[in-house]
Amino acid sequence: MDAPVWLLHLLTAGREKELVLRVHDADLSRQQLAEWMEAGAVHPLTVSRSGDEQTSTLLVNFRHVVGARLAQYGDGRSSAF
Repeated sequence: MDAPVWLLHLLTAGREKELVLRVHDADLSRQQLAEWMEAGAVHPLTVSRSGDEQTSTLLVNFRHVVGARLAQYGDGRSSAF
């Protein structure tokens, strides 16, 4: 399995805490996230949990995402929304 490429921080409507996903999709971009949020699209992402070597596909409904932040994996997780 390839190492995660991105940390995707999602803030969804009605939640106080962000969801942090370890994303393995190398072609993910900030522009794509903005387009998916604007369109309210449901999009699959290849993700893994911390400490887990297995990936899975997660369908994310970007209609409910009110904020997203994309960081290179390994840049740290020190800041939040």
